Amino acid sequence: MKRLLLGLVLCATLVACSGVPLRSLPRLIQMSGTLLEASPAEVMVALQVDARMVPPAHAVPLLILKLTPREPGGFAPIDKKLPLQVAVASAATLGLDAPPLGRRWLVYSMPASTQAELQRIQATMRQAKANATGGALSLGVEQESLAVAVTDPALAETRWETWLQMKRADGFFEVWSGTPAQLKKSADKSK
Repeated sequence: MKRLLLGLVLCATLVACSGVPLRSLPRLIQMSGTLLEASPAEVMVALQVDARMVPPAHAVPLLILKLTPREPGGFAPIDKKLPLQVAVASAATLGLDAPPLGRRWLVYSMPASTQAELQRIQATMRQAKANATGGALSLGVEQESLAVAVTDPALAETRWETWLQMKRADGFFEVWSGTPAQLKKSADKSK
């Protein structure tokens, strides 16, 4: 019991340090089941940023999906970065709270090609589940192209929040918060 408690405390500490809100942990833990049932048309990413931030059209977040079989050969591993596109829906119609003064939402959805790719990944997940082969799912949102677009030093240390929606009925939840400077630093470390 002591080891489990220590593990949970360590996990909570790591999450708090990484910019992942503790209140998001339950939804993140259930992510593989949620992704399996999600309609690709409902999967969205919303960024709350400084209102002065205007990213170039080509700078969009990527949904990162990694699916690894529990045992080698169980199924072909998947390691994909799925591009998103600017959504035309307003934040109010998506159930997001109005941003505070001086902030705005950037909302992204999946284009048709990305939706088709997600459906192929979901089919692989369903097959692995049916065959009881199992595996590990890793899900993330890469925002490097957006962070690099922040060239104004006054914006580098402003708050940046990343929210994710897998199913419209469940709504958005915050998965990360930090600054563009932290995103750039993280991107530099991963190179």
